[in-house]
Amino acid sequence: MRKLPIYDVLDDLKTKLQIDKTVILQATTGAGKSTVVPTELLNESFLKNKKIIVLEPRRIAARVIATKLAQNLNEKVGQTVGYQVKLDSCFSKQTKILVVTEAILIRKIQQNQSIDEIGLIIFDEFHERNINTDLALAFCLQIQEFLREDLKLLIMSATLNTEKLSKFLKANVVTSIAKNFKVKNIYLHSNIKQPNYGDTSLIIQTISKALKETNKDILVFLPGVKEISEVKKELKISKDILILPLYSNLDKKQQNIAIYKQDKRKIILSTNVAQTSLTIEGVGVVIDSGLEKISRYDSSNGMNHLELNFISYESATQRAGRAGRLEDGVCYKLWHESKLLQKSTTAEILRADLTQVLLELCLWQIDSFDDLMWLNKPDEKAILNAKELLINLSMIDEDFTITDFGKKAISLGIHPRLSYMILKANEIGFAYEASILASILNQNSLKDDILSTFINIYEKNSNQIILKEAKHYFLKLKKFQKIKKEKFNYDLLGVLALYAYPDRLAKIRKENDIRYKLSNSKGAILYKNSYLFNEKYIVAVNINAKEKDSFINQAFKIEFKYLKTYFSSYLKKEQKISFDKDSKKLQAREVTSFLKLQLESKPCKLDDSNLTQMLIEVIKDEGLQLLHWDKKALFLKQRINFINFHDNSFEFPSFYDNDLLNSIDDWLGLYLTDIKTVEELKKLDLYDILLSRLSWQEQQNLDILAPPFFKAASGSKIKIDYSNIKVPKLSIKIQEIFGTFDSIKVLNNKIALQIELLTPALRPIQITYDLKSFWDNSYDEVRKELRGKYKKHYWPLNPYEAKATNKTKKMMKN
Repeated sequence: MRKLPIYDVLDDLKTKLQIDKTVILQATTGAGKSTVVPTELLNESFLKNKKIIVLEPRRIAARVIATKLAQNLNEKVGQTVGYQVKLDSCFSKQTKILVVTEAILIRKIQQNQSIDEIGLIIFDEFHERNINTDLALAFCLQIQEFLREDLKLLIMSATLNTEKLSKFLKANVVTSIAKNFKVKNIYLHSNIKQPNYGDTSLIIQTISKALKETNKDILVFLPGVKEISEVKKELKISKDILILPLYSNLDKKQQNIAIYKQDKRKIILSTNVAQTSLTIEGVGVVIDSGLEKISRYDSSNGMNHLELNFISYESATQRAGRAGRLEDGVCYKLWHESKLLQKSTTAEILRADLTQVLLELCLWQIDSFDDLMWLNKPDEKAILNAKELLINLSMIDEDFTITDFGKKAISLGIHPRLSYMILKANEIGFAYEASILASILNQNSLKDDILSTFINIYEKNSNQIILKEAKHYFLKLKKFQKIKKEKFNYDLLGVLALYAYPDRLAKIRKENDIRYKLSNSKGAILYKNSYLFNEKYIVAVNINAKEKDSFINQAFKIEFKYLKTYFSSYLKKEQKISFDKDSKKLQAREVTSFLKLQLESKPCKLDDSNLTQMLIEVIKDEGLQLLHWDKKALFLKQRINFINFHDNSFEFPSFYDNDLLNSIDDWLGLYLTDIKTVEELKKLDLYDILLSRLSWQEQQNLDILAPPFFKAASGSKIKIDYSNIKVPKLSIKIQEIFGTFDSIKVLNNKIALQIELLTPALRPIQITYDLKSFWDNSYDEVRKELRGKYKKHYWPLNPYEAKATNKTKKMMKN
């Protein structure tokens, strides 16, 4: 057996761990870090006979790595080396190295904050940076600082920004470089068009090509379980070749067949689980679709969704490396060599739902993300959205304190939405059914509609993995709550789902429509061929979130009677008035709503007690045009807006439409107390109401900065037009501005008026900002053209010395 490169740096690594609290190990793919380092550190004195925890981001990797580490010691798993992942574990009292996923470590930390029995925590494949990686590291750094100076941390990865990480952790770096086997990269030929995301034909063709050109096992990277099923179904090859899926929710026996050497040649169809840590025996060919599905949170609609993305450069490197672990290999990359890839995948904490993380922080008894050290702090809006959801689920209070209900929810070990569903379902006798539904939703890989999936599992035990997970939640629930049991029918699935997703109750917009309105005020579209077509109310449990209308992938129907029976606390009845455009009258209606979704509306008698506030809501809905804007009020608004647009240092109140609507309670509410009709509303004197918002000094300043009139040399007062907020305009007859040659300015001489010169018949002659230029260059031609047409009016040869007038020549002589 060849000596792995990691052995060359072990002494340096051990020395640094003796001295430092935290060390970074950057070791290239194939160096042996995952399968050698933990057992080599087992007898180091800094451990003080405490355990080593090895964190693996994926359950398959945790189990396989534990097996390999146990083989190093000539033992079976469960003795010195064990593992613990969700729904599966193998360890004993003598276990000194425990390989776990990050969520397991977080539970251990929450149960015993000082984690006294642990001497070293190894973060393997740290570059994957799932959300629990960041949370576990943040907890460990605080434990080091306040509780356990002797706790050692080792961060390991093949692809790391070691400079940034070293600076953040104040940690030394140990580097191990393996001389990997050569991997030949074959890119998509330039004359082949990049395939569409859903097209598997190129993958099928490439598999067929690789089967002919090599005799090695083939590892195919696909974005998800759906794509794995499609490719497996479409592949038509010899029965002597095994087609083996590989993904995290596959049962252990099938995973082992894909991972370990078989007598027959293998084609392994895998998700990202095979990207790092795993060495799959026999693989010499990788076919990389270049795609992955990542979880992304959309703060605009409060939804998490799986998004199909192109992989990063680092991921592509990791995938290709699978072909060269044991000998020279080849990687078919199904994209053009010229394609620019993002350097690394965005850390999950910056793109995913933070609800579960926030609940963990509240259990940890801290009230802000700033109290812990984060490589990347998430967006403030995402934090606030998570807090709002947890408050709505009764799991935390306004002060970030976790409630007893929240503690029960977190002990179930599933997303707070789903734990809430299980806990609430138990109150009405359907905890077991809710546990199954939670497990289905947690898998995130539905092939059929969710109702059929549930029925097959509930009646036929069709999916043992989901049933095992469901029983796991159910047994956890039984530990702290008495189980209530009632007779179940499938119509109640909508009730269970709505406990988890109260913000996704959807009502059809009109009969035979596919468009729905959600209780989070967003829109959504149901696929036309859905069995739920034309259902009035549905609960959307899986949505392909978009900025505007999202697509509903999976949903249950729910009857209105169940909303009244089980969700009375969400139902709100209130009187609203609206403006009927046809009759031009105010109409009162009693509206029943579920969060932001209107369920029912029926006419009712007008209730005067809350009329003012209802009128304000009507104006906000209809806009300011519902009020009567006479010329005086509109002119005042235009002048104020002009000043604020060009110079807000004068601190006039804002008269922009949006600001007036948002502050309408303050400036109009007082005048609405006796208003009951639209006619009365339109009689309000908006000029006086708006003018009263200005102090006496502001009114004086207004006339100086944006004077209503220009006093012409003719004696006329000409109104200045401020309707164009950028360019105020003065329209004036040419005879009234003779003798004036300077630009006319307002706003403390900052803004020049646009001067529209008019004929005596008030028809435009020319627009100018520079009167002197007009007199010098254009006046003679204007005079020649117009003096014959307007003979009664004054057309002097020299406009500079001429007297301005608003009279005819005859009247000037009198």
